[in-house]
Amino acid sequence: MSVALFDLGQRLRSASTAQPVARASFAPVLPPVEPVAVMLRGSGDGVLVSASGEDGVVHTGHGQDALSALAAVGVKLGSEPRTLVVPGRATLNELLELARAARRDSPYAEQAAVVGWWAQRADHPGSGAVLVVTDACAARWVLGVPPAHEQQLGVWRQWLGVTDTGPRGLLRLAAMVSAGQPLPGLEAFGEDDRRSWEYFVGRIGDPKTGWDWRARDNRREAALGLATRCDAAELYQSLSLADPFVAVRESFSATVVTGVVSALPAKGSIVLTLDRLLCRLRQDTEVEGYPTLPRAARTGLKQERGMRLRGRIAATQVTGDERLVVTIEEVVVRQGAVRLGQRLTLRPRSIDPQQQRSARQELHRRYAARHSWLAGGPAPTPRRRDVPLDVVIAAADADPATGA
Repeated sequence: MSVALFDLGQRLRSASTAQPVARASFAPVLPPVEPVAVMLRGSGDGVLVSASGEDGVVHTGHGQDALSALAAVGVKLGSEPRTLVVPGRATLNELLELARAARRDSPYAEQAAVVGWWAQRADHPGSGAVLVVTDACAARWVLGVPPAHEQQLGVWRQWLGVTDTGPRGLLRLAAMVSAGQPLPGLEAFGEDDRRSWEYFVGRIGDPKTGWDWRARDNRREAALGLATRCDAAELYQSLSLADPFVAVRESFSATVVTGVVSALPAKGSIVLTLDRLLCRLRQDTEVEGYPTLPRAARTGLKQERGMRLRGRIAATQVTGDERLVVTIEEVVVRQGAVRLGQRLTLRPRSIDPQQQRSARQELHRRYAARHSWLAGGPAPTPRRRDVPLDVVIAAADADPATGA
């Protein structure tokens, strides 16, 4: 079984039952906060913006006054951030173009700034500031259609029984995709959203700086911005592995692996013989494990009772009888003990959002130092880390001469 076959099986089941099939057992997004649903039609001077809040009243803005629709639903630099609900990322990009075109003395300059903040937070997977309906629905369900069709809003309306084709329909879809218990740990993104909002609003309101949100980031801001985006991608991916449905799927990609304890050579060391030859957990990877199958990932990792372990992959090798053996060292076991013959599930170690914040604060301090390498000091030692896939694709497509 491979991930491709697993996905195909879910898609065929959905097609045979004419019902969406769950891809995740938890809601993959935070519940919207005072959501604002926005749709765009046309372009240039003929653009039409439709917006609706929780009251269901649809407001429209046209041409140069397109952002008046946002003002009508109460979008402003207020005390609390609100959730933008859009059909797809293209809508947000078009909305951002309208915001950038608005003058600083425009009557809708405040709404334009909020759009700028939304666009910034949309680059952070897991953020509750922007809910892209098609992406969120695809993260929660699988449909009996080709994968590319899941990027079409009309397809989701049809399968989920939403008849309204305007902003109110978006709000209905947002409520459906966020219903139930959110993925545990997503609250960390809500805290980051609030911090970002307070910083953004404070910076705009400071008359001493005269900061314009449209201005290009300096090198320090760009470096810190990349760090926050990478941290968000790592954290969201880590949290997703605690969802049993996601863990089962990732067991076929070998990001999550299972096996039997075959030796305990020394204290703090475990030898695990895996069920399959495929494993993405390389040497020196920090891992954690639990004595259940992947479908019980949430129970095994989060409950107060039950054994958990943490360690580091020290070595991997294929034996003569074609079995993949993994040696784990620096093992720390909590609430229980490891025994021979015990079945364990391994996954990459969970990301701690508090440690990420501390690291970013230290990064901010170093970048702000007088002799920071960004200001001409020595460059840091290169190191490998995961980055969002769209960043990798953009780098691969960039022009070597211009970097664009």
